[in-house]
Amino acid sequence: MKERGKRLERLYSIDGLMPVEKPILLAEIGSGHPIVAVTAAMHGDEEVGVHILDALRHTVKPERGTVKLIVANPPALFRGVRLISEDLNRVFPGVVGKHDEASLAPQILELVEDSDFTIDLHTTSSPTESFAILGEKGKERLELGEKTGIQKIVLIEAKKAMVEFVKCGIGIELGLHNSEYAYEQGMQAVQGVLKSLGVAGRQGDQERINHEYYQVFGSVPMPSLLPVRIADSLRNFSLVARGDIIVHIDGNKEPITAEESFYPLFVGERAYKDICLKARRISREEMLGDRK
Repeated sequence: MKERGKRLERLYSIDGLMPVEKPILLAEIGSGHPIVAVTAAMHGDEEVGVHILDALRHTVKPERGTVKLIVANPPALFRGVRLISEDLNRVFPGVVGKHDEASLAPQILELVEDSDFTIDLHTTSSPTESFAILGEKGKERLELGEKTGIQKIVLIEAKKAMVEFVKCGIGIELGLHNSEYAYEQGMQAVQGVLKSLGVAGRQGDQERINHEYYQVFGSVPMPSLLPVRIADSLRNFSLVARGDIIVHIDGNKEPITAEESFYPLFVGERAYKDICLKARRISREEMLGDRK
């Protein structure tokens, strides 16, 4: 109860943030194009992104263009829950007139409809290094992901996520909820994009990064036999070979092993019913859609 009180105190300390039933345009800084929108709290238990927005509005001074900072899901945010009735980032473009997350989706899209670039900030319930997410292949989205300075870029298609319904958008998984690492990664990523676009900060050659590209192709379902223990060796972006143990099942049952090689994502994430997602390494050309 004390932690909830502290959390609400932190949220109420942010000027302009309040428990309303609609998205909040926390700040709109600058004028003209390019317009860069940054959204946070698509899920109400992901508070770090809101504090990043608050820091950005006090530090970003656009030299050209506009920066829009948007709190996507205040109802869930102030309740301290991931969602009210359904996952907001799985219901886009939404439904006008409903009284749940589906009604927030079209309001968010209205706020970002004139944006040239949109960055959606997220955090996780289990530790991970940061990675950028593309909803579909394409040069403009890929280059936006690379401008964040984040090494790993992942293609996750057909999820009805917000970034699939904007001109050019990416998601970023910053790391563990409420961690300093996630906050720092988010600040660096947004500032990197703004600098690369010449919006804020001196535009110049970006530090060369050896990016890694991945494509999600499936998942490892949670077994019906419980309780289970995820193998210690199962870690995000650490290659799993065919035959490797994935899950131990209590009661002297045979462990579950990998049927094929893959790179795990979202290992142990409480928001998902699966053990993890499965991804393969792909080339930059494949991420662009230039070859299969």
